[in-house]
Amino acid sequence: MDLGTVLTVVDVVRKAIAIYERIESLPQQMARLGQQMERINIFLVRLEAFVRAKPTTAAAMLYSGEREDLAKILGAIQTNAAKVYDLFDRYEQGIISRSMELEFRAKWMSRLWFSLVDNSPDKIQAIMEDMDSALKVLSYYLALMPLMAANNAAPALPASAQPRPDRSPRPGRSPNRKTAAPPPAAAAAAKHTTGSPPLPSPAPPRREYKVLFVDAYNTDRSVVAEALLKLFRQLTLKDRGDWPIAVVESAGFFVKAGSDCVDLIDGLNYSFESFKKPLIAGGQTPGKVPLAAVFDNKWCDFPFKRDVQTELAAHSSRGMRRDMFARFDFIAVFTRREHDNMIKLRAQVTADGTAAVPRGKGRVVQLGAYLTRPGGVVREILYPLKNGDGSKDREAWNRKVAEIKTALKKFLEQEMDWKQQLGSGTAGAGRS
Repeated sequence: MDLGTVLTVVDVVRKAIAIYERIESLPQQMARLGQQMERINIFLVRLEAFVRAKPTTAAAMLYSGEREDLAKILGAIQTNAAKVYDLFDRYEQGIISRSMELEFRAKWMSRLWFSLVDNSPDKIQAIMEDMDSALKVLSYYLALMPLMAANNAAPALPASAQPRPDRSPRPGRSPNRKTAAPPPAAAAAAKHTTGSPPLPSPAPPRREYKVLFVDAYNTDRSVVAEALLKLFRQLTLKDRGDWPIAVVESAGFFVKAGSDCVDLIDGLNYSFESFKKPLIAGGQTPGKVPLAAVFDNKWCDFPFKRDVQTELAAHSSRGMRRDMFARFDFIAVFTRREHDNMIKLRAQVTADGTAAVPRGKGRVVQLGAYLTRPGGVVREILYPLKNGDGSKDREAWNRKVAEIKTALKKFLEQEMDWKQQLGSGTAGAGRS
């Protein structure tokens, strides 16, 4: 991640934004795409400022796996930004398709343009989904870097990103006028059409997310998170809420049982020697103290709680499988070490092209990031300290369960539009 790479990406994004700002009227979906480019530019400006300020040390703020992952994210942003630039450029020039060399001249013919060849709503939606995913990962990596100075002031923006004094920072129409009606002459010519280019039908709220929790050995934190999410599900259904998750599971990174990638994990190029832990056989039941911290209390005291407890008490620790990155939408870990290890494993699993990860799948998230305040250091959900005799401390696990519970609520809210129902005294869900 050098300054040249960052500047190349920034340049492509800003060129796309410049065309977006010039166009007076856009189909609604394309207007949203332009606004998304502007949001990405905000994060890229901060990254550019940081790398300019620390050109020789910026990359060292990340572990090697994180650096490689960020480089891929920047590459994906550059590729998609180039597509957006081409899309806006063709629209501005009235070119339906470069390959077909067809043109249109009237604004009202944008309906035809929007439905043909390279311009389908599905293709534009795919770009938006890719960019949204890249934005979330970029935001995470920016949070890992000390972007805020000791006095909590943000780094100065580069001159190229500063608003120009002789004009508004946002030339052209304001975003809410990007989809305004065409000029009268064009409107008259278009009176026999049905109006603006249609958007795809709104997708129904997703209810089939798949979430995997991973720690080192799948006997403590990962099982606690799985148990809590299953209790949240039961509480949500009890309150007649909308639960968005279809599958919740857990696994251990350094567990052999059930794993088909032990060789990859054993031979992984770890960022630090301490990141590699001993591989164990697995097949163990969860720790009694962590499960007691989840279940032996008054919280969520309904009959289904015992059913979930029985299920998790019988859980047998298992390892990673190659298809997990393609099967699960979210793979949640608890520390930066675990995050770095996981993205390195994902890179190895997908390296030969035989285990491709579909769009939107296999996103690795650090659960503590959802507890982090803006501008603060990303929190890690560490293993609790043990008693002097080596036994697990129940009070420490009570606090750890509370921490994981809070992180899970934030995760559900931010990633799935989940909301806790007010007045019920329990965790519920609803859609905004």
